[in-house]
Amino acid sequence: MATVNQADLQAFLEAAGRSLTEAQGSLGSGVQLVSDMVMSEAQLEVKAAVTTDAAGKVTLQPIAAADLAVGKINADALSTVRVSFVATASESLKPTASPKRKPADVIQAVRERVDIQRLVPILGDLTIEPMYIPASQRWLITARDAKGRIVRETIEPDDIQGGPR
Repeated sequence: MATVNQADLQAFLEAAGRSLTEAQGSLGSGVQLVSDMVMSEAQLEVKAAVTTDAAGKVTLQPIAAADLAVGKINADALSTVRVSFVATASESLKPTASPKRKPADVIQAVRERVDIQRLVPILGDLTIEPMYIPASQRWLITARDAKGRIVRETIEPDDIQGGPR
């Protein structure tokens, strides 16, 4: 059983998810805003001492910034737990048709674009990441350099003749 100062990792993540869901639900209150997709992403970062009990259950003991500031705790001995929450469509949304184009075709079309061809000699080879968004029948296309920085991002309809512009 976790003490007052410790939290079971699974329980902590579930509580954080519930809290985020509640916050998400209240975002549109009073303005008739459907909030199923208002927040697309949220991140939570916690500095904590991480321990494992005899059964292998991971627990967190959160550390206050004040304890770090006064030197009670060595910051190098702490773990950083980062959790990313990504919005998903509610189950009430019906999926639409599959994409007409394949991801490989979208990537090839993007690589043939003049603006992308101009960037390659400057930034080196680019990683092209297409993601199909069924609800809008569009592609979110991200081009990243070797350091992972986004250098181009565009949204294109799935039914474009000849690929992205």
